[in-house]
Amino acid sequence: MKIKKFVAPDMQLAMQQIRQELGEDAVIVSTIKEPIRNIRHLLGHRNVEITAAVDDVIQNKPGDTIIEASQRYLSTDANNDYEQQVQIEYGIAKRTVNNKLPAQIIPGRLIPSKLPEPILAIANQEDNEWFKVMLQQEMDKGGNGMENSMENGMVDKWKKIFRYMEVDDTLINNIFNDLAKNSINDNALDEDIFKIHIKNKIVDLLKPAYNEHKSARIYTFIGPSGVGKTLTLAKLATRLKVVEKKEIGLISIFNHRFGVINKLSIFGEIIDCPVDIVTSPTELIKAIEAHRNKTAVFIDTEGRPSKNRSQVLELQSFLGAVGEQQNICLVLGTPTKNRDLIRIANDFLPTGFNKIIMTKLDETDTYGSMLNLISNTGVPIVYIANGSNVPDDIEQITPKRLAEILLGGAETDEDY
Repeated sequence: MKIKKFVAPDMQLAMQQIRQELGEDAVIVSTIKEPIRNIRHLLGHRNVEITAAVDDVIQNKPGDTIIEASQRYLSTDANNDYEQQVQIEYGIAKRTVNNKLPAQIIPGRLIPSKLPEPILAIANQEDNEWFKVMLQQEMDKGGNGMENSMENGMVDKWKKIFRYMEVDDTLINNIFNDLAKNSINDNALDEDIFKIHIKNKIVDLLKPAYNEHKSARIYTFIGPSGVGKTLTLAKLATRLKVVEKKEIGLISIFNHRFGVINKLSIFGEIIDCPVDIVTSPTELIKAIEAHRNKTAVFIDTEGRPSKNRSQVLELQSFLGAVGEQQNICLVLGTPTKNRDLIRIANDFLPTGFNKIIMTKLDETDTYGSMLNLISNTGVPIVYIANGSNVPDDIEQITPKRLAEILLGGAETDEDY
């Protein structure tokens, strides 16, 4: 038996090559699309790779039907019976030109359990059409194989990485299911290109939360204790006051905790900006009015346990007294457990927060909670803080930048 691989731009040219070199008795062993080996293949057309075979001894007689030819083909060599029979029973064998296929004489042993519909439909058409349909179906089989390869290859690997980063399974499926259906052969695809696909998918998922993102001149910082609200305020305020030379106002809402006033007051002295301390919504209204000509007003609040609903509602009464649009920034620590972050955010929903700031990124490599948080709340993360240096260790965030941070966190030496 002679076996040879043919490469051509399309099926028609491949058929011509097979007929010219192997003759009319050739059978198709396999067909696949040429693997992607470079960016040109990714963006452009891929050739068809077809493996065909022919027995040098067996030749069809003129007028043979596919059944007659197949029966002689099977009886030629009993030792090689199995492979040849599989080829014929699944519609691979080729009938001679200008002959019809009488369906009533097909033996039961040669009929597969599920014959493809297109082949049934063209039983009375010319040989050329029969051959084209067989090639197309083999191409389709090759495509399915590549999808399975992706699922078990690069896609599977990156799903594990995202689970390690504690991204919710629902989001993982949203990100990777479309990629798994892509006809890209992941064994030949450069991983950097594959990461671009992941990043674009993450950006698409994040965009809705950022579409409604609007900024105001008043920044109010809320959240639980110990997450770095005052330090985050100091970074943003210093950048405006010292670096950009803008006029700002500082206000501290103080009701319960001792020590908070002192910290903010010391910071105000350092940047030469007095701090207005208020203890009621009425005082807050007056303080904001006093800063009506300032470029920005920063309002600090004491840390409140999210489970203490009465304190959360009290905070809501202060925020409702502001009387103009404000950036209500919920400040959360990135190292906090994913489940707790979602619960805390839900507990603070009555405040109407419309921005999220994540702190302490330098204390963890697990960034998946940020993606989960945006997905659960629909609120954008607008800043991340990754250190204690004022004002440097804070960065404004966009969907693209957050996707880059997530993928950067995936670049570890862990064995997935």
